Amino acid sequence: MNCSEPDFLTIRERSCFQLDNGKYIVKVGLLNNLNYLLDFLKQQQQNLNVKNDSIEKYPGLSYEFINKHPLLKTLIDWYLLIDEDDRICDDKHRLIKEFINAIIYNLTKPSNHFRYSDNIKDFALSLYILGGKLTYEFVRLNLPGSLPNLTMLHSLISNSNLKISEAEFRFDELQNKLKNLNIQYAFGSEDMTSVIKKIKYDSITNTFVGFPTPLAHGIPIKEYYKTDSFDILKLWFSSIEKSSLLNVHIIQPLQSSSQNVIPSPFLLAAYGTNTTTTADDILQRGCYIIQSIFTKKNKNNWFFYW
Repeated sequence: MNCSEPDFLTIRERSCFQLDNGKYIVKVGLLNNLNYLLDFLKQQQQNLNVKNDSIEKYPGLSYEFINKHPLLKTLIDWYLLIDEDDRICDDKHRLIKEFINAIIYNLTKPSNHFRYSDNIKDFALSLYILGGKLTYEFVRLNLPGSLPNLTMLHSLISNSNLKISEAEFRFDELQNKLKNLNIQYAFGSEDMTSVIKKIKYDSITNTFVGFPTPLAHGIPIKEYYKTDSFDILKLWFSSIEKSSLLNVHIIQPLQSSSQNVIPSPFLLAAYGTNTTTTADDILQRGCYIIQSIFTKKNKNNWFFYW
């Protein structure tokens, strides 16, 4: 740092300390500021390189292109808002973000390459169960790429053990649910709801669903309408009235003190019926359900039924 230029001498005097041996060292604060400036310039250069790479990869992506498509501009503004606002919980927007990503991703792929996250699959199952086939198809067809088709949906139902056969009491599934939730208390009830009269064929159990299920000591007989004879089927259609009511048995686990969320109700059984059910049938069914639950090694549980 030996120089006789006046400007250099002025800068050296302001930015350096002179040691006893006559040498000069740069002030620490100034050196830190210089390093910060260099790091900042390097970061800006890296961002510029990334931007240039994006422009080279997507030559049509520009400010003019973004402003030309309001949807793209709105999505960018929304994602910027999500990233900048730390008060917004990511879980609050997780489903809608996956919903948007699924639609945009699948629109660029052929239909046989559509992909869906687990959350989208769970949402699709809920929509199908709560809204029915017509509602599900109405949403799916009007929002291409948003939801799995019915073939995939039925595969999900089969693999998730959501298939329920008429008049089948799902005691094993109930036991697993109570065990997984670590629930000690639950109550159950049964009720009827009106349904559209129609007969459907269940290919899994090889039975016809939609006739009133006969009772044996108040207990519905599982797979009663099973036959390979066309004459018997014809006789059923001509002599047996279609069921106008659906009898359902619901179990509601009770929330424990350590749980923050109320457990969802559990569908124990469902079957077609009519108005010929008696009070004695209901009492016998209640006794059967309680005895069956306690024989499933749930003796430490308290169960109430009405």
